[in-house]
Amino acid sequence: MTKWKYTPNVFSKHSARICIAGLVLAISQSAGAAASSDTLSFTHKDWDLVCDNTLTCRAAGYSANDVDPASTVLITRKAGPSTAVINQVMLADYDSEAASKTPGQPLLLIDNQSLGKLSTADGDVWTMSENQFTAFKQALRRDSKISFKNNLHEYVFSGAGSSAVLLKMDDVQGRVGTTGALIKKGNNNESAVKMPVPEPVIVKAPVRDKQSRDMTPQETALIKPSIIKFTGADSDCDEERINGTWQIASLNENQSLVIAPCWMAAYNSGDMYFVISNDMSSPAEIVTDSATSWDDGIVEFFMKGRGLGDCLSVEQWVWDGKHFVHSAARSTGRCQMIRPGGAWEMPTLTTKVVTH
Repeated sequence: MTKWKYTPNVFSKHSARICIAGLVLAISQSAGAAASSDTLSFTHKDWDLVCDNTLTCRAAGYSANDVDPASTVLITRKAGPSTAVINQVMLADYDSEAASKTPGQPLLLIDNQSLGKLSTADGDVWTMSENQFTAFKQALRRDSKISFKNNLHEYVFSGAGSSAVLLKMDDVQGRVGTTGALIKKGNNNESAVKMPVPEPVIVKAPVRDKQSRDMTPQETALIKPSIIKFTGADSDCDEERINGTWQIASLNENQSLVIAPCWMAAYNSGDMYFVISNDMSSPAEIVTDSATSWDDGIVEFFMKGRGLGDCLSVEQWVWDGKHFVHSAARSTGRCQMIRPGGAWEMPTLTTKVVTH
């Protein structure tokens, strides 16, 4: 019996009358996951650690939750011997006074004693000098009072949890007991520390439809019931959403992307994304059960941590011509009212995407 073949953007009315043989959409997780090393996320009190798939580690400390206005410090270090330790400081800018007053260069204060002004790093990000950063690390270990002060406010910073987080950073990169360790220094040199892992390279393939479109009634009647039957999507998704309009985009002459609306919360939503074969003869692949956009070969999931939008999470998948490959995953750190859109870029997955 003749199999129906979905022709992108053109639906033959005659096709709807053709009996479909062998239509089995067994759902399998996409085989296109980017190869990567183990990643790590660790939290203790007011400090967080994220180490990505290249073994670059980022430790972020914050003001205590009840402190307003807040501040945050990001410590970044790549894997490998003798790599630099980069520090960045950001002060909350939600205060309405900032519009009428000049904040000026902030001071670093330890136990209410000034250690001088911070230097501009990039835009509204500041950095401590080598001497300041050394004193800062010592103050963390002594549980001294640490704060930053500009023309507007004093921003009290928290060291609670820093020792555990920075020790974990050393441990992940194999630095414990070496001269380069942040916490447990020793006499060993760093020749045996872990080396950085190269970023996976993803070759992005061109797609036929850079944007998706609504399915026609005939396409919906043929594709939607089959996917729902074999995924149980109707039970996992909000009934009103899953019964809404589905979308489709042509990837190439043999494959298409199907977008099924799934769930909606107060300030976030998520759709399911599938790759199907146009002749419906091979298993469909689920790209993700929560995504928010499709644009020219890239599926993205964008989520607010809360309605204020001061913390975000983002994931991406890139089309390589056969599968969607997980290409990026990152957050912007804690919801601490530091910046609209979040304070830092803290990836767990990073890749190099090149054009085919």
